[in-house]
Amino acid sequence: MVYARPEYVRTLDRSTPISEHVPVDFELRGCPIDVGQLAEVMSAYLAGRRPRIEEHSVCVGPVTHAGCGALCPGYDRGCYGCYGPAETASTASLSEGWRALGASDRELVRAFRSFHAGAEPFRAAAERLEGAP
Repeated sequence: MVYARPEYVRTLDRSTPISEHVPVDFELRGCPIDVGQLAEVMSAYLAGRRPRIEEHSVCVGPVTHAGCGALCPGYDRGCYGCYGPAETASTASLSEGWRALGASDRELVRAFRSFHAGAEPFRAAAERLEGAP
């Protein structure tokens, strides 16, 4: 869903966040990022304060990080996790819920391997599902 032909993106299975390679002062989440949040981060650093960005889960789950305003569910679409996993992401609960709605393990792996695929909770969930019979 992210790339038209993901099999041609050779680094997709090992894409990692920039924070794994260099020190990062603040991670601005989103795909795409929210312009209001970008303005808040820039203002905060210019003023010498910590940015005031939401740090809670987007839903009761908790699986995905807040910040999007639940845009996809608002349009009767599944959550794509554009802002990455919540601090205590319950991927097992999410998988059970998706299975109850008829999703296959293959569909679950695809969801966990899309946005923020390198994030530990999503990466680990996909690997568990790929090892499932």
